[in-house]
Amino acid sequence: MNRHLFLIAIPLLLFVQSTNAQAPATSVFYTTNGAEKQWITYKDNHRALYRIITDEAFKLLEERSEGISRLKTEADWNNHRQKVKAALCNSLAKFEKTPLNAKTTGTLERETFTVEKILFESHPGFYVTAGLFLPKERQKPAPAVIYACGHSDLGFRVEVYQHVIQNLVKKGFVVLAFDPIGQGERLQYPDPETGKSKIGGPTGEHSYAGIQTLLTGTSLTDYFIWDGVRLLDYLETRPEVDMKRIGITGRSGGGTQTAQIAASDERIFAAAPECYITNFTRLLQSIGPQDAEQNPFNAIANGFDHPDYLHIHAPKPSLIITTTHDFFSIQGARETFAEVQRSYAACGQPGNIQMTEDFGVHESTKNNRETLYAFFQKHLDLPGDPTDVETTPFPAEDLWVSPTGQIGTSYDCKTVFDLNQKYFPGKEVPENGLPKKVAQTAGITFDRNLTAAVYTGKFSADGMEVKKYFLENNRKDFALPVYVIQKEKSTTGNVVAWFYPEGKEKLLNEPLLQEILNAGHTVVCADLPGTGELHDPSFSGDGVIKGVPFNYTFGAHLVGKSIPGIQAEAIGLLNQFIQNEEQFQQVKKCAMVQGASASAFLHFAVLNSSFGKAAFIDFPGAAFNLVTNEFYNPAEAFDVVPGSLLYYDLPDLTEYLSASGIKIYFHKETDKIQKVTEFMAN
Repeated sequence: MNRHLFLIAIPLLLFVQSTNAQAPATSVFYTTNGAEKQWITYKDNHRALYRIITDEAFKLLEERSEGISRLKTEADWNNHRQKVKAALCNSLAKFEKTPLNAKTTGTLERETFTVEKILFESHPGFYVTAGLFLPKERQKPAPAVIYACGHSDLGFRVEVYQHVIQNLVKKGFVVLAFDPIGQGERLQYPDPETGKSKIGGPTGEHSYAGIQTLLTGTSLTDYFIWDGVRLLDYLETRPEVDMKRIGITGRSGGGTQTAQIAASDERIFAAAPECYITNFTRLLQSIGPQDAEQNPFNAIANGFDHPDYLHIHAPKPSLIITTTHDFFSIQGARETFAEVQRSYAACGQPGNIQMTEDFGVHESTKNNRETLYAFFQKHLDLPGDPTDVETTPFPAEDLWVSPTGQIGTSYDCKTVFDLNQKYFPGKEVPENGLPKKVAQTAGITFDRNLTAAVYTGKFSADGMEVKKYFLENNRKDFALPVYVIQKEKSTTGNVVAWFYPEGKEKLLNEPLLQEILNAGHTVVCADLPGTGELHDPSFSGDGVIKGVPFNYTFGAHLVGKSIPGIQAEAIGLLNQFIQNEEQFQQVKKCAMVQGASASAFLHFAVLNSSFGKAAFIDFPGAAFNLVTNEFYNPAEAFDVVPGSLLYYDLPDLTEYLSASGIKIYFHKETDKIQKVTEFMAN
């Protein structure tokens, strides 16, 4: 090596080695043995948020399984069926059946069938686009199949979906294929210039709209199901259709809709969900909670699991269509099938529940298609040859129902955003019952007891001494990382619990921190689940919007919890640490709350008055603004409790704290930093 290059390389190497050696030292899980190692037990502690959610889910699902095991008779199953149907369908009561105002916008001709382009309103001004495929030779009246497509930009116009539709039509079935919300011609956020969504693909459209519905205490599931109900209402207007012989099928997201609509409307006689049915245990173990419409509100908390879609439909015919290597776990599908066989047997119709399984991934296979055709031919009383035949798809644009191929640019129409505001019943703050309502809505249970505050060393930074701890609890589900920060050679003034949305290490770069420390205070900061060392950078899902992982939100609300509620529980652990530490016994306990951390802190403080004063910096304001703005900030929505706007908003919580005697200070941009330090000192 050239001597000059060698001399340059030595300091560079030393710098790299030094940097790598220093970085782990800031982690509370650094072993402090001179090597870059973490405590073995806590190497996956960054997955704490998902573990908390799934631990709760698995506990609830185990309780459900124990209850299911005790069901024996038809009466037992009928009682269960009524309970879970209420959990799925009671929220539909807010909707009403208004005129469909259906019309045909065009017709396509093929040798053996015609296609009518259908437009109707499932809510006033809320359009559904569909194609009614009518065999020219058919029974009069004929059985009909509703076809629900998967998560495709083109809706039912994708060739693989057209293939199934045309095969059913060639076998004599009337088929009504439609665009789900956010797909095909029904984009909720269309860009007139590009014709595409401003938000993203179908799962993005669903999740972005779905978060707003969650905030008002409902689920996007309701809107998907209601479209299905109105599709059946439309079929009732068609003399070609025998309403006693109605089937429904669809793959992937269409399988979701098939299961949900068949469970919600008794006019569906035969249902065949494809590449969707599993169970929540295997779903959460494998790919995690999916986009918004797949998560009925508080479903798991209400004792609901995938088999219940089929229990509700029982004893009418159901066919579970699966593939061996689908990302919807086939093990879960097998377990669901085994459970559902019990309810069908108790009802005296064991032959009405079937399952077909073929080798493949998340796809349609020839064997599965032919099993589907045979299923409908048998149960909708239309005998024939179930062979899968070749078809010729229409070009997608030929099947457009609206002039522009998007209802949002063709008509003055409503969106889910509009409907969510229409059906929001308004806020009712419970008199003298706010803490209880906060705990129930956010899913907060302070049932973790601090078992050990594990000291793992300290480091210095910019004149600060930072002591590192992680807090263990009796549930042993995660360890809470904590910094105790003081000026070097400082005596303890007040203890300030600082809640920083980006985590404790980022706090070290906050200019205001030095001012608080210079005033003699000690700062305690924890990484709440989802932040700092409890942030999982590898977590992903189909509900991630602009980098915000709403799949966490969907999982939490399934089990009756929330992200702010989970973080409030972690604050409970931090509070126990502060209360137990000898150095903090004789000092005042204050809170510094920054940005998005306000939601978690307020949910804690309404239930626990440990902090005598709280200063809020960059307070996020009213969460209701997230419902009234069509294009909201996903990062702000992530920190709001689903369903909370029915009862309270963040300003309501600050008013409650003030009325309870806690001193509140809102730091404004125009305020001098000195005001905050003075507030903390007084």
